[in-house]
Amino acid sequence: MQVRAEQIEEHLRHPLAPVYLISGDEPLQVMETADASRKAAALKGFSERDVFTVDAQFDWGALYDAAGALSLFSDKKLLDVRMPTCKAGQSGTKALQHYLDYLPPDKILLIQSGRLDKACKNAVWVKKVEQAGVVVQVWDLSPAQTLAWIARRMKQAGLQPDTEAVRYLTERVEGNLLAAVQEIGKLVLLYGNRPLTAANIMAVVADNSRFSVFDLAEAILSQDARRIRHIMLVLQEEDTATPLLVWALADLLRQLYMGCENVRNNASNQALLMRMPKTRQNLFLTALRRMAAADWNHLFDLATRLDQHSKGVGQDVSRHPQRLWDEMLELALLLGGRALAV
Repeated sequence: MQVRAEQIEEHLRHPLAPVYLISGDEPLQVMETADASRKAAALKGFSERDVFTVDAQFDWGALYDAAGALSLFSDKKLLDVRMPTCKAGQSGTKALQHYLDYLPPDKILLIQSGRLDKACKNAVWVKKVEQAGVVVQVWDLSPAQTLAWIARRMKQAGLQPDTEAVRYLTERVEGNLLAAVQEIGKLVLLYGNRPLTAANIMAVVADNSRFSVFDLAEAILSQDARRIRHIMLVLQEEDTATPLLVWALADLLRQLYMGCENVRNNASNQALLMRMPKTRQNLFLTALRRMAAADWNHLFDLATRLDQHSKGVGQDVSRHPQRLWDEMLELALLLGGRALAV
């Protein structure tokens, strides 16, 4: 069966499954979901644990041995398998399938892995886990989910933040929940249960947010000028390759132009929508209505100039790196329906 990460605590109050697969690229959620599973297993008598860290030299024969071994100290054991990716290899696939075909009654198998890609989701051993046990796929949080998650964690820690304080902390740590937990712990030590404002947080919290060019595209489609500026600043501080960023802006521009042309010609945008995550599709359709009257010639001229300037050539090219970042911000804001002065 499939269980969402936020449902795992409720699930673990019931009889435990013989096998759990927890996958995803967001380390804090994966870690906390696995910790909750280990704690529940220990409370139900699986007090002994064997940990298997899978790498290129890992011998999957250890899993065969552990499955059949008798415990010296208890009659129940947790087998904790940690895989960096969902790819088990030929020997790993064979070992996992054999284990799942002959589930030992005195063991629980807990597997942690990276995100399940399409090939892994279709793997026989993963389907066997889903049939015999529980699969928890941990997804990166959207901006709105991150805001709600941080508000909840701050209140659970005893903090009393106002709305702007929650938003400010979210901006500082978005995409890095481990940093969020660390900063919340710091705020508890400094402020306890006193009212907490954005100014208080500003004084003590570093900017630990992490973004990609795909986050920038989502902010543009959302018309969130504040977030566009913040993402651009973080990408600049992280020394993101400017050609990659220029490519992402130009690609979004082309998609918006093609989408508007399809609407104008009463053609379908299904092919375009299939290229993007579901969470971005409604934002894209809304952006098409906003961009219907866009000055496309001006936007494409800006994109062309950006491409040239990112390569150090073209008319009016500046040797000062900040000029290029200002130009990219200008295009990002225009695509978001905002002017540079906003």
